[in-house]
Amino acid sequence: MREVGWPAAIPVVDRNSVVPIYQQIYEDLRESILAGTLPEATRLPPERVLAERLGVNRSTVVHAYRALVSDGLVEQRVGSGSRVARAIGHPPRTADVPWWITLPPWQVGAFPQVLGELAATFHGERISFVPGVPPVEPSPLQELARSFARVAGDPDYILSYGDSEGHAPLREAIAARMRARACNVDARDVLVLTGSTQGITLVAQSLAEPEDEIIVEQPTYPGALQIFAIARLRAIPVAVDQGGIRVDHVEEILRTRRPRFIYTMPSLHNPTGVTMNADRRQRLVTLAGRARVPIIEDDPYGALAKTLAPPLAALAPKSVIYLSTFSKTIAPSLRLGWLTAPRTIYERLLLRKQSYDMATSLYVQAGVCDYLARDYDAHIVQLREELTARHALARSTIARAWPKTMRLTANAGGFYLWITAPRDLRARALLDAAEREGATFLFGEAFFATSGGDHNLRLAITPVTHEQLVSGIERIGRAIAALSKR
Repeated sequence: MREVGWPAAIPVVDRNSVVPIYQQIYEDLRESILAGTLPEATRLPPERVLAERLGVNRSTVVHAYRALVSDGLVEQRVGSGSRVARAIGHPPRTADVPWWITLPPWQVGAFPQVLGELAATFHGERISFVPGVPPVEPSPLQELARSFARVAGDPDYILSYGDSEGHAPLREAIAARMRARACNVDARDVLVLTGSTQGITLVAQSLAEPEDEIIVEQPTYPGALQIFAIARLRAIPVAVDQGGIRVDHVEEILRTRRPRFIYTMPSLHNPTGVTMNADRRQRLVTLAGRARVPIIEDDPYGALAKTLAPPLAALAPKSVIYLSTFSKTIAPSLRLGWLTAPRTIYERLLLRKQSYDMATSLYVQAGVCDYLARDYDAHIVQLREELTARHALARSTIARAWPKTMRLTANAGGFYLWITAPRDLRARALLDAAEREGATFLFGEAFFATSGGDHNLRLAITPVTHEQLVSGIERIGRAIAALSKR
């Protein structure tokens, strides 16, 4: 398995070569940086860790990194390690330089491999608490298969692209469900997406220009941070606590700055699992409306909450772009989500989507539409119950197997547990130790737009069985105990 947040291509050394090993490491990383395989701001493995992986002395890696620093390809700062430098420049486009080395640099955030880890299905023999996917049980597969079988015989669903806006019956079904949550939504306000992450991309590229400022929660979804980094947007982080985003901090920012939009996940927030309280929801939309700043409401988990809070879109339909998905409630492989937007911006988002994929799979839309009408609601009830049981099991196991210094976010729900370690325990060191014990998770830094998160970790409690959930937490507990003895 790749190291989360580290380069996908750890240098390969040839011990039989006449070329010194430090030079091999240097040349391998240099080529990856110039080719764009390691984009700007990518964090390189710590010197000690890379030395252990390659079976070499730490001084060998130090020598290679210093050579990269001398070339201006890598930056080193105390406390933040080694990163690929920004604005590295380009070699001349001559006949002896491969074309891919002359490509312009691009920025994909500090942890470009994290999204690949979130989507990965294979983690070796380790118990993985990384991917945010629905649990195997309750399974929608039988009913979903019947729904797809019912639509498979219609050639119109197979042999045509469908409308760019989406399958009309599905758009109506989505609008009806949103109206049941107090949203004033018509089918014509719904744009079907190839996954809600596509919606974040549409918004980032349609509402802002490079170097524009935006407000984001801290911590927040790494996929959104990566999209914003690629769009070269400047994130202003705002802390999240038990009540959701700190609206008082948003108010202070809006007094002096005009961000292009506010990105928030108010229900079962990823990664903390908290839900924004009613007072903050109202205050946030009021402040944003007064400042004429739109809100991007990302709501992949809202349908799974025990108590369904009205979305922000219900409170301010003219200033909220709402995003959601069936990836968390049915299956990620469907790649099916949607957004609702004010008519003033809808056409701009639609045209941008058309430039990406013309239309989302009509066959998938038709199958899901059939499933929504027949089996979806019963499945959601079962899924909520399963998540409640998993949270209880995980928390009781942590209480037994971990020291009390490991603090969990209280009153959280959804797919994740967000944990804060004591100041003398860094999440990356714990990840190394946990992987040696046979368990893996995501370290907190990947969820932060700026510095922070080095003492946080996220456990996805859904991709494993109940037995693995207990065993994996116990393995991490052994890793904590081993580190505390040092």
